[in-house]
Amino acid sequence: MRFKPRRIYYGWWVAAAASSIEFANAATAIGILTIFVNPMSQEFGWNRTEVAGATSLGAVLGAVLAPFSGRLVDRFGARVILAVGGLVVVAGCLYLSTAQALLGFYAAFTLIRIADQGLIKIGASVTAGKWFLRYRGRATGLVFFASSSGIIVMAPIVQLVITHWDWRAAWVVLAGVMLCVGVIPSALIIRRQPEDLGLTIDGASAEGNAAEGNAAEGNAAEGNAAEGNAKVGETTGTLSNDGSSTDLSGQDRDERDWPLSEVIRTPAFWLILASLFLVSTATSGIGLHLVPHLTQQGLTPAAAVGAISVMSIAGAVSALAAGVLAERASPKLLLILVYLLGAVSMWVLIQADTLPETYLFAVLQGVVGSGVNTLAPLMWANYYGRRTLGSIFGLSRAAQVMGFAVGPLASAIVFDQTGSYRGAFVALSLVALIASVLLAASRRPAIDELA
Repeated sequence: MRFKPRRIYYGWWVAAAASSIEFANAATAIGILTIFVNPMSQEFGWNRTEVAGATSLGAVLGAVLAPFSGRLVDRFGARVILAVGGLVVVAGCLYLSTAQALLGFYAAFTLIRIADQGLIKIGASVTAGKWFLRYRGRATGLVFFASSSGIIVMAPIVQLVITHWDWRAAWVVLAGVMLCVGVIPSALIIRRQPEDLGLTIDGASAEGNAAEGNAAEGNAAEGNAAEGNAKVGETTGTLSNDGSSTDLSGQDRDERDWPLSEVIRTPAFWLILASLFLVSTATSGIGLHLVPHLTQQGLTPAAAVGAISVMSIAGAVSALAAGVLAERASPKLLLILVYLLGAVSMWVLIQADTLPETYLFAVLQGVVGSGVNTLAPLMWANYYGRRTLGSIFGLSRAAQVMGFAVGPLASAIVFDQTGSYRGAFVALSLVALIASVLLAASRRPAIDELA
């Protein structure tokens, strides 16, 4: 029997390119901006509310753009969306390196946040979802692993550049990373979906063609086994690329095929949307203010920045773990657990005034952040399939981004009024608990609800 080496499924190259731009997208992360808060505030005399306002404005405008971007990804693919978003980030970072006034900071960082939340986040995660079914969890996990890894790598680099040069040089470094690592791979590699290249999802029919050489009907049947007819419910197994049986443990082999008009009529859609808004409000209320809060608690700036790296390491590991676990367990159950962990982590932060307590919080919060980002698109695909995944995730991301706008601003207002973040963090922990209750109430819609 003659064996031929397998070609790597092109979807993995797409996932790698999407991961690459998410790595470079650390430039837009609140975990990176928080490193700039003290040096920029000290130079220009800005207060925390003024800085947080820029993140909130960009988040709101990104939320407005996200649903339209999702529709474009469904129709044309994410290549242009990601390349344009990356170029906007490059331009914004370069402008920030020359900023002289609050208005300039607002203009540049608002554009950066719009590109992040309205373009890059939509394109990267949805692209991975459209190229995979059986391995969707790990492909999506890979994208968000890269996102956390970007912060792991870039946070100490940014701090180093600020220490030895200044904060302006650090913005230039972030622009260069986005151009080389993010924009170029996306423009060269990303494609809309496997069918556009004559492939089937997970590469099943392409593998069949390589092994059999002909038998078109057999290959079509094998492709259908991997892709599904988008109309039936649960299954317990499917064929792997080598023809062996693979247990999906409850994941649909045959995906549902929900049009957006039907999706928005289901109660589950609105319950999930509300829960994502609330949990995003809770988690984002910490991010921008983490380093200032920890230094107020008595930690050194270097130790506070170290907490960001620990958080990102935990997030990177949990992104991969969540992706793999979601292929074997309910994404909804996993997401509920993540929400509850978010509430617990805030109480840890309130009490944290030593390095071990701070790093414990960082680990918990890293799991929460990556867990929500990884599991949310997987839950949408599990509930409604991939046909309109871009449109659904665009609306979902809009809800999350609105939460990202509310959280930092609310914490900043509390701090400016009271001189402490404690009251804000207590309230945010309760918000996370409410989000978990709403998510628990969301029932996966039955296929007979699809008109």
